[in-house]
Amino acid sequence: MSRPGSAAHQRRALQQLARLLGVQAGYRGNDGRRYLASDEALAAVCAALGAELAAVGDAPQALRAAQSALLRRVVEPVIAHRLGGSVTISVSIPATVDPEAVWVSLHREDGEIDQRRLGRAVGRALKVDDAGGYRRYSFRLRRGGLPAGYHRLTVEGPGIDASSLVVSAPARLEPPARQWGIGVPLYALRTRGDWGVGSYSDLGAFAHWVGERGGALAGTLPLFATFLDTPAADPSPYLPASRLAWNELYVDVESLAELEAVPDVRAELSGPALRDQLVRLRRSPLAHPGPTLAVKRRLLEPMAQALAAEDPRHSPRRAAFDDFVASHPEVMAYARFRAAREQHGPAWRTWPAGEADAVRSGAARSQSRRIADDPALAYHLYTQWVADAQLAAAADGPGAPAGLYLDIPVGVHPDGFDPFFEPSLFVAGVSGGAPPDDFHAGGQVWGFPPLHPDAIRADGYRHVAAVFRTAMRHAAAVRVDHVMGLQRLFWIPEGGDAGDGAYINYRGDELHAVLVLEAHRSGTVVAGEDLGTVPTTVERAMARDRMLSSFVVQFETSVEEPLPPVPRRAVASFGTHDLPPFAAYWRGLDIGDRRRRDHIDAEDAARRRRLRDRWRSALLASLPRNGLAALPDDGDVVEARRAWRGCLRHLAASPAEVVMIDLEDLWLETEPQNRPGTGPEAGNFRRRTRRALEEATADPEIAVLLREVDALRRPEPASATGTDHEGAT
Repeated sequence: MSRPGSAAHQRRALQQLARLLGVQAGYRGNDGRRYLASDEALAAVCAALGAELAAVGDAPQALRAAQSALLRRVVEPVIAHRLGGSVTISVSIPATVDPEAVWVSLHREDGEIDQRRLGRAVGRALKVDDAGGYRRYSFRLRRGGLPAGYHRLTVEGPGIDASSLVVSAPARLEPPARQWGIGVPLYALRTRGDWGVGSYSDLGAFAHWVGERGGALAGTLPLFATFLDTPAADPSPYLPASRLAWNELYVDVESLAELEAVPDVRAELSGPALRDQLVRLRRSPLAHPGPTLAVKRRLLEPMAQALAAEDPRHSPRRAAFDDFVASHPEVMAYARFRAAREQHGPAWRTWPAGEADAVRSGAARSQSRRIADDPALAYHLYTQWVADAQLAAAADGPGAPAGLYLDIPVGVHPDGFDPFFEPSLFVAGVSGGAPPDDFHAGGQVWGFPPLHPDAIRADGYRHVAAVFRTAMRHAAAVRVDHVMGLQRLFWIPEGGDAGDGAYINYRGDELHAVLVLEAHRSGTVVAGEDLGTVPTTVERAMARDRMLSSFVVQFETSVEEPLPPVPRRAVASFGTHDLPPFAAYWRGLDIGDRRRRDHIDAEDAARRRRLRDRWRSALLASLPRNGLAALPDDGDVVEARRAWRGCLRHLAASPAEVVMIDLEDLWLETEPQNRPGTGPEAGNFRRRTRRALEEATADPEIAVLLREVDALRRPEPASATGTDHEGAT
């Protein structure tokens, strides 16, 4: 027994506090090593979660305060319920209060109310726990008695007034029809008339082409707003300015009706100076998001002001704009934030005293005028409106386009709108990241502020649901980046490295229920990015929800089994945006790339090259055994093309419910879109496709490949060539 006040006693209290707050001090990385956060790092993470401690010595007092707060909690702020099941609810009241004087009411989303006294709601055998002057009662919500939706449970009595959000979600998502799709980053999508990046209209054309070929999904990287108005702007779509707003970079200026109202803009569009600038942007091998957006903004601002000056009583466009703004209050808040940012600077924490609160409330003097009198505000409102409309058109264009497959990044920029508008929901002083692994020996610091697990619960997951709802509004399917973050996330204290981090547990049952409910309501297929080392609890939760897993051939292939079996409940692909494309992997270019960046030494590189040589031989040798020997050969087909076709046919014939193809793999591109662990010098998230969409759509060899894929995808395989991976249901 450690002596009170001793270092051992303080350390033990710190460990107990960490467990109480959901902090995992120790973990095993996928490099096989056991990691343990230092006491100082553990104290920093606990303090970030709201514990009252400035140093390890404060841990005993902080532990007592946290335990007392939990004891006094009347009811959990959120209760997750699944249709067809039951859930046990616990209510804690002072032991001096008669349970017959306490009312428990369930307010359903449809307006119905079920009210009863606590003493009668609770069976005698379910009465438990009498400690610390409080008595805890438990009772069950009856099976099947609650429809899908967000409901409210209230507990009222002498000195008691508490409530809880009840998230009632379907037991599982509906499995998708057997389908396939093609993906490409929108900034990379090249067309003959683009402005140096793809546009939402180009995305619609891409989706139309995929649909014509029989594909069901047109995939792309995150389309959320980013900061592109500073010289050092990060173009990564995985650190967005907000997960509640769209990226105006992709707005198609030339298709907007407001062009007719602004002769100066029409004149500039047809002028030689702009046309020459667009040709230069279009021909560049890299996207230049900042300059491209500056060109677009110069034209969009007067168009926004022209619309804002119209009378909604006589302008259907202005009336539709007003309806959009009124029905999306987060858009008005976002536009106020972006306008204030341009006035006061990019770091909102350094704005003049009181300005941030004024902008949040809408009371800032600069925002109190009419929209037409504030060009920046009008611009940001207008671009959100037209971006949403163009994205909707891309998702539901003429004919039978493929549905959009959109990506939900795990975090948001630390200076972004989301942590600005609701700072209490985000944790300052720490960053989300990943522990050391085989690909990143030093771990990763991703740079985004994590959501506070207790704050988002107290808020009823309103913000989280809004993020899901925004992403699913125009998506047939979504991919949840780092899906493990629904259950636990790696936090790294500010100024530290990944070795100082610790895992923080979230209420996975509640977050999964919110996700499933939102996907159920929007009819959206959900896939989770579960690559790397993922705890069994995450795999079980995904299987329970019928969420699709990520199956990537590069991670599963081996010399012994070059074409590995593919599970049914999965989105199957050869690679991802963070991995080399097929042709680069085939030639081992990724090995040389990692060697040049000193990620591996010369000996390891040589070993990997020998292994890759053996893999190439094994893959080619496996093709006859897999029915892939009889491939057309016009005399120009090289081994890489034959091997790629074999991989593609293997994926297409597999039982996977969704197969995704990288557009650039169709012409054997060798340059990756992103090299993790590198900076701007690598051109990450800027490289454009070598071929224009019009070239790809007219390529007869690509047409043959896609016809083959579509034919193999339509019928169910005669026999299971892969594993089911359904898990517990």
